[in-house]
Amino acid sequence: MENKFDYLKDEVVTKEIRYISFMSKLKRYDFAFMKNEDHPDKYTVIHLQENRFAVLGEEELSERGHIEHVFHESEIEADEIREFLREVL
Repeated sequence: MENKFDYLKDEVVTKEIRYISFMSKLKRYDFAFMKNEDHPDKYTVIHLQENRFAVLGEEELSERGHIEHVFHESEIEADEIREFLREVL
């Protein structure tokens, strides 16, 4: 059977994934973390409840409004997430 698409990449990899759930003053959060191979100083961070992800490092945590945008959180919630991420990344 002929492929309809020209695959640019098709590989299977085994990754170590770190799961962390925590309760903030506002609500519970569940995240998954994977080391990013393309950017060794960054992690792929998955916000499991919101079904959203971002590649994050110190630069992105410092960028104003970035966490709010990628995870669709309010400024107050994003501040809590940012504080948490600074501890674990």
